[in-house]
Amino acid sequence: MIESVSRRAFSSSSGTYNVRASEIARDRKLNIFNVTVVFLDETQQSFQIEKKAKGNVLLEQVFQHLELVEKDYFGLQFTENGSPPNATNTEITRWLDSNKSVKKQVGVNAQFWLAVRFYPPEPSRLSEEYTKYLLCLQLKKLLLDGRMTAPKNTALLLASFTIQAELGDYNVSEHPPNYLSELCLLPKQTGEDERRIRELHKLHRGQSPADAEANFLEHAKRLDCYGVESHPAKDYNGKDIFIGVTSIGIVVFQNNIRVNTFSWSKIVKISFKKKQFFIQLKREPSESYDTVLGFNMRSGRAAKALWRCSVERHGFFRLRAPRRRPLLGALGALAGITAPSVPRTETQALEDARRSRSCNRSFIRRNSSRTRDRSSGTSSPSAVASLNCRGSRVTANNEPPPRAAWTDQDQPQQEINEGDFLERVLRIPLSYVDESESGSESAQEEAVTVRLAPGPDGLFGFNVRGGGGGGAPVLVSRVAARTRSQLQEGDQVISINGTDVDEMTHEEVVQLIRNTRGVLTLLVKPNAVYEPEDNVAKEPTVYFVPIDSTQLEGDVLEQSMLLLGDGLASGAALKQYETLQRRLMEESTSVAKLPHNLNKNRYRDIAPYDSTRVILKNGPTGDYINASYINMEIPNSDLVLTYIATQGPLASTCGDFWQMVWESESSLVVMLTVLAERGRAKCHQYWPKVGATPLKATSALSIHTTSEQNHGHYIRREMTVKESSGASRSVTQLQYVAWPDHGVPEDAAAFIDFTQLCSTLRNHRAVIPVTVEECEDLEEKVLDPPMIVHCSAGVGRTGALILAETALALIQRGQPLYPLDLVRHMRTQRPLCIQNASQYKFVCESIQAAYAQGITKPPTENGSN
Repeated sequence: MIESVSRRAFSSSSGTYNVRASEIARDRKLNIFNVTVVFLDETQQSFQIEKKAKGNVLLEQVFQHLELVEKDYFGLQFTENGSPPNATNTEITRWLDSNKSVKKQVGVNAQFWLAVRFYPPEPSRLSEEYTKYLLCLQLKKLLLDGRMTAPKNTALLLASFTIQAELGDYNVSEHPPNYLSELCLLPKQTGEDERRIRELHKLHRGQSPADAEANFLEHAKRLDCYGVESHPAKDYNGKDIFIGVTSIGIVVFQNNIRVNTFSWSKIVKISFKKKQFFIQLKREPSESYDTVLGFNMRSGRAAKALWRCSVERHGFFRLRAPRRRPLLGALGALAGITAPSVPRTETQALEDARRSRSCNRSFIRRNSSRTRDRSSGTSSPSAVASLNCRGSRVTANNEPPPRAAWTDQDQPQQEINEGDFLERVLRIPLSYVDESESGSESAQEEAVTVRLAPGPDGLFGFNVRGGGGGGAPVLVSRVAARTRSQLQEGDQVISINGTDVDEMTHEEVVQLIRNTRGVLTLLVKPNAVYEPEDNVAKEPTVYFVPIDSTQLEGDVLEQSMLLLGDGLASGAALKQYETLQRRLMEESTSVAKLPHNLNKNRYRDIAPYDSTRVILKNGPTGDYINASYINMEIPNSDLVLTYIATQGPLASTCGDFWQMVWESESSLVVMLTVLAERGRAKCHQYWPKVGATPLKATSALSIHTTSEQNHGHYIRREMTVKESSGASRSVTQLQYVAWPDHGVPEDAAAFIDFTQLCSTLRNHRAVIPVTVEECEDLEEKVLDPPMIVHCSAGVGRTGALILAETALALIQRGQPLYPLDLVRHMRTQRPLCIQNASQYKFVCESIQAAYAQGITKPPTENGSN
């Protein structure tokens, strides 16, 4: 009877609700966070994993998304600062450990980059065409950013195979003469390189994309640096070396040359202790003991990283099956640091691939060589949309064929790159070779990642303004004291938690920030152009160059300084600066681009105008040097400040530099850079040390350094230049060392003092006669010998010093100061002078502060003429 009642009670007229199951589902959803993975073709995808999930869970999701069969060769990289892995941040680049929690390794809002972890010694043994394609993409990245080097002829051949794989057979009707100019194939690509690549491309007729990629890999595998993961170290003599780990063993490089190889068969043991890494070699029959080699690493962490890398590569390439962990390995303290192991070895991976014999399904080869695609740094909305609907692997038969890489005729309007507009309308070059000296036109190149944790009030300590779609920038408006070390007012927000904010309204941006739980990740562009807020009164228009100076009432200098202060406060000054033409298109730079002069340019994109270039009379290698005359005339006076703005000498142009110093009769050289920054050479040391043998600059000129004094923010050197005829001249060199690699000097007053010292040391002997045609008697106007100024490229910091000295001269003579007009005048004589807004802002603020504090006085007050 009871059973019968129970059945009726739970019949169709009743129902149940599983409370516990719903709670578990809710808790599971709260424990999920997003991870972004950037693939080798620059596309990206978001994945969701549980917060406690280990690395192998994420790896499996990525491999399944790509339908990657030969997955053992690949891994996920991340960096400690969130920037993409490149040649400059190898020390902070890490591999995702498959046996550890993802969150504990990188934290929330993580970003990873898919990369090749183990390079197959014989790429031809790979079974899948898709795996070879990804391997080619990885090698191209390494060759372009400098992590791999190749002889010039090999690099050209590899580039030609890339073109064959992406564009197909060479066709005169389809491939115009300049079809390679928009493709980034080599780190420093020239017109001559493109011509040679084009000729090689013609020879590859008939090769399918797979054939071209196979040929690419066959030549790439022969490079000394193929498959090498390098670690900086020092040998027992203290010399800088790189220790590389490969499939064959451990190799040692010095000056990019392989100097030693220790194969796995000769190595008995590898170990580390604190900052030292040890290799124990098998003893030879004639030896009574093993040889132990020690290398000094930069830190204990670096030594451990090299040890782990060596253990993993030995396990993957040399063992038939992964080594089992010791019984006490989990205890750590009893068994020492447990050696890492790989999930599978290469032998197992190849055998599994042969057994599966999966069919080579079709996939789209994305064009990886476009210069404009590489400069954007972030995926376009259309690319992201395409990625969300399908992965890089294409299994359907109805996919549209990829658009040809060399033409934009069929490109949708919304996919037109902003770089084309900048180059065409604003005439801003798309890229520069030197990061610290160039303006870095793309937002991604200047952007930095900022991670903020909420305060006790749950807020992140800043406000934003702007937005609304249509390209209106999102700017940081107010910043709390605790946040100012990471954010500044006026910084432009590019993305929030990996989401671009270009098309978002102000409300959507604010809501996105408020919805963030945990760490907030921002991609911001420092020193962005300020925009007045919409809800405040509009600032009056600032005329930096009045048509008639009499329109200004009272002291014209004071009025111009007030205008400058207003412009800096409102951001109008920087906005006006950004609209300046960076180079004159009507001015030719053909001499700098002649084949025999190309190697004399430190940076390909920075060349002097033919009309203002310095022409050497007795140059050791010809009449060309990357240098320009710049004359800055001070109105209502007889003063004309003369300069030679030039690049930091190369080792091959040191003689040309000193010949220019001699012929110009200059007695002052101002150097605004150090010799190397961030591991990159910025200038060759073109002077000898004190007490050293004189430098033989040319067959006729020798240089002797007589003294050197370090004054903190600058170094002063006295030199003697002697000519073979017996003539000699004293030259003073001032090297300013307080300008950081990125940004501007911290002490504006010290920079002003240095500029005033440069003005004091000018030699006022007349050497350059100029006829003034306006004068009826054709009287001769005499100019002073030029001050020779250089940084690395000879335009950024060099232009800043010229602007500062010219501004001081104007103030001392009571003349109105309009910095924008001065920069425009400089760029008519040498392109790109003062390369970015931060340099311009620093000089303007320095001059304004000096004027306000009375550091610079008009002639009537300090007695100057």
